Amino acid sequence: MNDAAQVVDLGIPTLPAVLDPVQLAKHLEFFSRPPWEWGRVREIGVNVLKSHSGSRCTVDIALLTSGGVHSVVGKVYASDGFGVYQAMKRISEAGFGPDAEFSIPQPLAFLPDLHLLLQEKVRGRTAEELFLTDDPRCRVLTAERCARWLARFQALAPKTGPVFDMNEYLASLERWSRRIAELGEPLAGKANRLFERLERAASDLAPIETCAGHGSYCHTQIILATGRIVTFDWDGYDVADPSRDVARFIVALERLALGRFGSTRALDSAAEAFRKTYIACGRPEVESHLPFFEAAVCIKLAKYELSRRPLHWRQMVIGGMLDEGLHKLEQ
Repeated sequence: MNDAAQVVDLGIPTLPAVLDPVQLAKHLEFFSRPPWEWGRVREIGVNVLKSHSGSRCTVDIALLTSGGVHSVVGKVYASDGFGVYQAMKRISEAGFGPDAEFSIPQPLAFLPDLHLLLQEKVRGRTAEELFLTDDPRCRVLTAERCARWLARFQALAPKTGPVFDMNEYLASLERWSRRIAELGEPLAGKANRLFERLERAASDLAPIETCAGHGSYCHTQIILATGRIVTFDWDGYDVADPSRDVARFIVALERLALGRFGSTRALDSAAEAFRKTYIACGRPEVESHLPFFEAAVCIKLAKYELSRRPLHWRQMVIGGMLDEGLHKLEQ
């Protein structure tokens, strides 16, 4: 990924400068001053963790300073990114700081010249790792902690960011359904039927109070560290129906089960523990909206499989997710 051609292909103008240790060191000298006082920067190592072409790239940054070794996570944006930093600051200050049991990676700084957001590197095991263990009790306990994190976040976090729009959401679902339909039958028929049922179901949803939203809350975005559970990746923060993030977690767990164990039902005990714990935290009104949002998330997660190879894998996972979505609306 450090190859110059690959960096250019990502379409993120400031990424070459971030990946250049000499240039980056000049921008990180502020870590030697209060409140950090890490000492003079002597050496920097940068590794790409994840990238989205034309949008953003996440990097691991290791700093060797006169005071020791320090690690931070950086996210480089194709344009701006300051809004994400501001949202993280507000969430942290609302009770999700580094000493809280339920927290987020602490935003350290935003460097506008590089479109670079710097945040705490949290060490621990991801929820995904724990869900893939052979210990059913571990899976249930992990699910319960994830549910309590989400319930607390929705209760306390400030409403900030774009407001979820149902018409825009339905337009996206229709677009994704059409892309899936391009694979031909039987996926085309399933995708069309699922979208038609979602369109009808959307008109029957009762009004519900919105709250702070994560946008992609699931096992891949959660770290269980010593004394705290931490949710990261705040690029999709918004204000939305609380059912959306609940549904995203449950369906993502079903997708994980399908991909790793061959059945969407393989992690049902964990999914049910998540659902029950969340509802017990005081949001029973969410239950009536869950079938719609769970079915909608099935289309969204199926769409992510379109670029996967081999073909039989795509068809198996996409077909399984569409079947699950249809099943949810039939219950």
